[in-house]
Order: sequence, then C-alpha cells, then structure tokens
Amino acid sequence: MTVKFQHRTLEDKILLAITGAATIVLSPFLVLSILAGDIANSLVDVVAVGGIFAIFLGVWFTSRIKLFSGIFAFVAQVTILIGIHVKGAGLIYWVFPIIIASFYLLPTLIASLFNFVLITIACFLTFQQFDSFTFPRIIASFVVTNLFSLIFSVFMQNKNRQLSNKDKVNQIHNNILELIASSSKLSKILPAIINGIENEIPNALCSVLLVDKKGRRLLVGAAPSLPNYYNQAIDGLTIGHGIGAWAEAAFSSKRVVVPDIASHPGWVDWTELTQKAQLASCWSEPIIGNNGKILGSFVIYFRKQYSPKTEEFKLIEQFVNLTRIAIEREKADKLIWQQANYDSLTYLPNRNLLYEHLASAMTQADREKKELAVAMLDLDKFKAVNDTLGHAAGDIVLVECSKRIKGCIRKSDIAARLGGDEFIIVLRDAISPEDIEALGRKLSDALAKPYFIQDESVYCTASIGIAFYPSDAADMDALLKNADQAMYKAKARGRNSVHYFASGSTQITEENNAP
Repeated sequence: MTVKFQHRTLEDKILLAITGAATIVLSPFLVLSILAGDIANSLVDVVAVGGIFAIFLGVWFTSRIKLFSGIFAFVAQVTILIGIHVKGAGLIYWVFPIIIASFYLLPTLIASLFNFVLITIACFLTFQQFDSFTFPRIIASFVVTNLFSLIFSVFMQNKNRQLSNKDKVNQIHNNILELIASSSKLSKILPAIINGIENEIPNALCSVLLVDKKGRRLLVGAAPSLPNYYNQAIDGLTIGHGIGAWAEAAFSSKRVVVPDIASHPGWVDWTELTQKAQLASCWSEPIIGNNGKILGSFVIYFRKQYSPKTEEFKLIEQFVNLTRIAIEREKADKLIWQQANYDSLTYLPNRNLLYEHLASAMTQADREKKELAVAMLDLDKFKAVNDTLGHAAGDIVLVECSKRIKGCIRKSDIAARLGGDEFIIVLRDAISPEDIEALGRKLSDALAKPYFIQDESVYCTASIGIAFYPSDAADMDALLKNADQAMYKAKARGRNSVHYFASGSTQITEENNAP
C-alpha cells in the first residue's frame, strides 16, 4: 500500500521530485535518439531514463529512501561514464552536477569515494580528447567542485544536527511546559526535567534540591540517577558558604563550578561519600524566583573530572528556568488552594473544605453503620469585643479561640470556621454520648477562660449546638441546619451552654456551664 504524497517525509518528496523531473526531462532525448536511429545514444538514454524511472517507482512503492538514494547515485555515475565512453568528451560536463548530487544522495565518506572513482575514470576516458591546456583545468575544476561540495555537505550536516538537537530540546521543553500547564506535581515534573538534561549532556547525573519552608535547608526534590544513600546524606543540609556546590550556589545565588571534587576545600567533609558514589566533578546553578528569592539548586555531577562547555551552560540555564516556573506554579497552586479552602485568619478549614470533609465523614458513617456528631459553636458577646477594643482585638480572640478548639478535639475530628465568630466541629469515629457531653463541657470551660488583650482580661464564652447523623438528619444541609438551630436555642437560654437537637421534638437537653 502506497503512502499519500502529502503524508510522505521531506526526503521522500525531494527524491521523488528529482527522479520524476529527470525522467520527464530525459524522455524527449530518448525519443529523439530512437527517431534518429542513433543506436548508441538510444542505449545511453534508455539506461538513464529506465534506471531513474525504476528508482522513482521504488521510492513511490516502498519509501526506502537510503537504498534508492544510493542506487540513484550509482546509476547516475555509471550512466554518465557509459555516455562519455560512447559519445566522447562532450558529456564530461555532466560530471559536475553528479558530483554535487552525490553528497546529497550518499553519506559523506561514500560520496567522496564514489566521486573520486568517477573523476578518475572520466579523466582516463577523455584525457586524449583534450589539449594540454584544457585537461589540467578540467581536473582542477572537478577537484575544486568535489572539495567545495564536501565542505558544504559537512557544514549542512552539522547545521542539521544542531537544528535536530534544538528541535529535540524544544520538544522536551514543550512536554515539560504541558506538564506545568496541567498542574502536574513537582514529583512528576522534576524527573522529566532531569531526564531531558541527562539525555542532552552525556554522562551527566542531575539532581534538584529545593529550599525548605524556613529558607535554611536544601531538600532533595528529585535525583533519579544518584544513589539513594547519597541523596539521604545530603537531604536537609544547611545552606551556607563552603558547603558543597549546591549549598554554596543557594547561598551566593551564583553558579558554582567544581571541576575536581577531590581537591576542592568545600567538599572535604564529603570526600568519602562522593568517592563511594563515584562523583568526580559537579556544577550547580541557583534556582532564583521572580521575586529574587532562592527556590533551590540545580546540580549536575560527572563521574570524571569535567569542565562544562558554553553551550551546556546555556542549556542548563533553559532547564533551570523551566524548573523555576514549575516550582513557582506549584507554590501558586498551593496558595490558591489554601486561600480557597482555609480561613486566612485562623488557618482552620473554611466552609468549602468543611463540606468535603463532612461528606467524606458521612459516607464513612454510612459504610460502618455508625453515627457522627456536628457541633455548631458561636462566641457569646463577641460583637462587644470588636466595638470596645477594635477589630484587631477581635481577631486575636478568634485566633486564640481556634487554638483552644483544636486543643480540645481529637486528631480524627475536624474543626472549621464558617465566618465571623461561628465555628463548627465534626466529631467522627463513633463518639459516645458520654464523650460528647464531656467534650461539650471541655469546650465551654476552655472558651470561657479569659483572653489577655492590650493588658486587659477579656471574657468571651460560647454557645454550642449539637446534632447527630443520621438520627437527627438524613443529609448534610439538614444536619447543619439542625445543629445551627440547637446553637441558637443555647443562646436563647442564657448562652455559655451546650444543647442537643432532638429530631421530631422541641425538647432541648441543656448542659449549662455558666459560672
């Protein structure tokens, strides 16, 4: 089955175009030779047209470019030599385009050998047909043509290799950018960046170290080609001057190149470790964010002493920039998620995250045939704190209140701030009624203790309403509504108390802890 022309490679199209055009151009000469009864010319033209057309068909039906390129070059050279032998020196000038074409159709070395044979045989067949002035100049023109074609071929091969490498690097860049754009995790992006560099720089062993939250230490972000014991040894090392290339680069915000680790004073403490890992040289690029802060260090090791080349520095800079983008993108994603799901003042889960956690807890309760409880909590007389001491004082109360709530509940429970002075607690894992009552008293006692603000003692108790799932409500909205109703009943009955919602009844069980 043949491949459609538009789907063929560029090499396919070029060879088809050349052989097709050559067949069309030479066919009239074949017809004229046959009509003129010139047997010699007819034989030469038949060989040329037939051979070239056969190559056209071969490429069209098989797409075996290398094979038919070689056959085309061979047929062209043989045909012109036959033509020179039959018709004389008048055809020798066809040798020039064949010399040039050979470097396109054949590998450089093979083309040079074929052209040498072609020139030698062509000169041997015609040397008696030229005078002593013309023949040396023809030889010289053949040699010069072959030499320039050779140089141009080598130049174009190097250029194509550079373009191919650039295309390859661009493809790696695009793949990494796609990972970043799709918000993939750093655990997936960083190994992809490292693999890209290690494929482009032979024998390189790379790692990415990330600055910790406090900005004091470097943590291993990815190092797939380095031994685990090495990664474990350098994980968490302090950023500072003279501590390996990675810590030095992060400390100075400058590139650090160490051609010989064994003789470098900054690696004295790591000599045994680097020898065990067979690391002889390295360089490190700082990863600097757009705000000028250090995000990490990109480290490239070699098992032999090595000094990086200029183009390798440029390549690493490109990948370091990608690493920066990936790190900042993940930080931005985390910040957005944090802002969307956590209260910015108390750092408790907000309404959005609460709904996710509560839905999960309700599903678990259904699966395990157990109950869970929701406690709605509202601070009593909180408005008075804001009005008398200011909103800054109110914020201090809210932050301290959140800490006291977290100090009263279990790790499996969930505390969230709904807004204002309203909090909610999800009590999961089959807590008993006795435990609920004990927790209610514990919360009331903790929140009733004074808050020390501006050298004053501020008192701010809480009203708490509790509802159970599934006994008090069959869905999340009803559960929250019933807990909220119980909380308002607590406020209506004097505040600083805990009340339970009783499904189907107006009865409220009060646990008043007012002093």
